[in-house]
Amino acid sequence: MPDTHPPTTPPAIRPVAAVRLIVGFLGKRPGWTALSIGLLLLNIGIELSLPQFLGSTITALGTPSTQQSLGTMVGVFVGLVVLRAVVGLVLGPIRNRTAQTTLGDIRAAVYDSLQRRSFAWHDNARTGELISRAGTDVGRLQDLLFVCLLFGVDVAVGLIGTLSLIFVTSTRLGLMTLVALVPTVATMAWFAAQLQPRWRRVHERHGAMSTVIQENIAGVRVVKAFARESAEITKFRARRAEFLKELAEAVNYWAARVPFAQFLFGLAVPLTLWMGGSEVLDGSISLGDLAKVLVYQMALGGRIGVIGQITNILQNSSSAAQRVSELLDDPAPQHPHRSTGRISTVEGSIVFDAVDFRYSSEPSLRVLDESKPPTEKRPATATPSRTQALESASFSVAAGARVAVVGPTGSGKSTLLALIARFYEPAQGRILLDGTDLRDWDRDTLRRNIGMVFQETFLFSATLAENIALGRPTASRDEIEAAARAARADGFIRELADGYDTVIGERGISLSGGQRQRIAIARALLIQPRIVLLDDATSAVDPTTEQEIREAMRELCNGRTTFLVAHRAATIRSADQILVLQEGRLVAQGQHESLLSDCPLYQELFANREADNPADDNPVH
Repeated sequence: MPDTHPPTTPPAIRPVAAVRLIVGFLGKRPGWTALSIGLLLLNIGIELSLPQFLGSTITALGTPSTQQSLGTMVGVFVGLVVLRAVVGLVLGPIRNRTAQTTLGDIRAAVYDSLQRRSFAWHDNARTGELISRAGTDVGRLQDLLFVCLLFGVDVAVGLIGTLSLIFVTSTRLGLMTLVALVPTVATMAWFAAQLQPRWRRVHERHGAMSTVIQENIAGVRVVKAFARESAEITKFRARRAEFLKELAEAVNYWAARVPFAQFLFGLAVPLTLWMGGSEVLDGSISLGDLAKVLVYQMALGGRIGVIGQITNILQNSSSAAQRVSELLDDPAPQHPHRSTGRISTVEGSIVFDAVDFRYSSEPSLRVLDESKPPTEKRPATATPSRTQALESASFSVAAGARVAVVGPTGSGKSTLLALIARFYEPAQGRILLDGTDLRDWDRDTLRRNIGMVFQETFLFSATLAENIALGRPTASRDEIEAAARAARADGFIRELADGYDTVIGERGISLSGGQRQRIAIARALLIQPRIVLLDDATSAVDPTTEQEIREAMRELCNGRTTFLVAHRAATIRSADQILVLQEGRLVAQGQHESLLSDCPLYQELFANREADNPADDNPVH
């Protein structure tokens, strides 16, 4: 089959679009956002009025009524300063609450997006990179929200308001201020354009460093088993050095350029003294008006410094916004979920109708390709580890039948089970459940009627009761214990210090492999599924434990449509139907006796199974 899914990277999201997406979350809190901005505008208005009172007071010093009005003016000035402080005290908590609740909305949206992403997307995503983006990068967006709620409005309104008041005071001095301001802002904008890619590289390096940490925590036993501690420490230090190098370059680049911009605008003050002083001497403006302009210019100078801080924050957080937006940006899937799915009782008949499937190179995240030297770093492409998995597979299974799926390693056995659970969609053909295309079933209804036991069982850091009740959180304790007894797990659970309330470690590491498998079987039993998928559930346990697991599996499979990726000869022999796969193709199907006489591959597979397990006489039935 031709490759219809070439390796690719996801489309780039422009920084402006990413910032717009993140800032859009403020729209979920319109009242608090409006209140924050309203209080900020009030504060800016007070700040702009203070130089007016100062200038008017200086001008009035030369008049006879100064003695009487001076106390009033000073009182008003002090009142405005106090009012500004009170507004600031009220604004702080409101602004912080708005930013933090909005940040919580973003975290929830990221988590929701990760939960809804396809298996193909997760297949190509690095866990460490996801943790870096969902944790560190989302945290950086706090600065972006504060900029939007405080600094951005302050600078924009403050610049326009201050410049307008200077023009009102003196058109000539206003033009001179504008001439100094334009090249300063243009210079900072040009420098900022060079800064954003630098911050993106900083975040990419942080993601690579986080990936090393996550992989070593998850694989600590493998690292220690092969005495790779020193090598892994060296790898981490190399990633850390790259991160710190990029971080230092980004920080130093901007730190060296903001003073230059401030110097450009700083020339406006001596020019104002020279030009404004001449106007005072010839009577064009008053001394108080010159004082106003100078105070406003110094305020503008302070805002130039704030612009430098804002620009650095924006470029830093816009890079983080890009990386977070790539998690939130969810293009329409190739096979969209129908909005009105079938919700009814599942009987369990399965039909594969000319099903083709291949593992696609669905774009996941734009990350640096660490296999390239530093001078050639570029976004890595998403390349699947496997391509063709099933080709023109057709078969039908009656409700309640037991089906053994056999074949060499990599022949597509696990893929077939994953398609039944609708973890992936067929590229061609269709899969029917009770005569209805799987894609036309309500997905939750479908999953609640499928009990799956994986080759490697994942358990959460929770109590054993909570792990068993994962599919039915509302199940009673009696129901949970009944499922555990049927799965042959009740005995070892009660031997634990806290029984069913024992909190197990991450991934169930405190339990043996056989114990984890029996918990997984109990979890499947509790939901009372109509279809059972067993993916080589006894491949890594000792014979005694395997016997216990197989007894539990008989309870699980009784009366249910069952697909078993089987290796035991007796299990294969006792199946109602056997599917023989080779390199993604269904080369034979039928019952044991007919396949043993007509299918050379099955003869070889069964002979190997029987040789491996000569005493196997206790099949799953």
